[in-house]
Amino acid sequence: MTLPYEVTTGPTVAARRYRLLAMLIDCVPLFFVNLALGSLLNPQWFNATTGNGSLSSSGGLLGLLFVNPFKDPYWFSNLVFAAVAALYFWWTHARWGQTLGKKICRIKVVTVDGEPLTSRQSALRAVFYAGQVMIPYLGIPLALADQLTIAASEKRCLHDIVTGTVVIDVPRM
Repeated sequence: MTLPYEVTTGPTVAARRYRLLAMLIDCVPLFFVNLALGSLLNPQWFNATTGNGSLSSSGGLLGLLFVNPFKDPYWFSNLVFAAVAALYFWWTHARWGQTLGKKICRIKVVTVDGEPLTSRQSALRAVFYAGQVMIPYLGIPLALADQLTIAASEKRCLHDIVTGTVVIDVPRM
């Protein structure tokens, strides 16, 4: 699929490095919100060892993330983490087309026609992006494949392709 505009005549597709930086910036507040929620919802969350110092049978937090998010007795905290991230991405993209990280990096999400996102497109994009890690056993490989599709010539991730969106540079005023 080719984009409906030329890079020289219309908005330019955002550079991969700015998308990565924006994602890393967005992860910082989400990390602290999820850390606070994790400590409230799961009092044992920080205790990844058993009494004898060996890792628990679940493999600790990393073992839960890379195997099955619903295996943990506190599985609902994983679901809350995904819901918080989805709400953050949905609301910011639906309202402004930008998250905090995208605003700092001067990039914006629009439809492939260059129009602002609809609330439905924003919701689908957010659920696909944040919810994919909740798929047992396949979530992490799917999230990796989603991010690696940006290496193609169009510079679009899988969640962009599925929702018909593109990330562009915001022109300087």
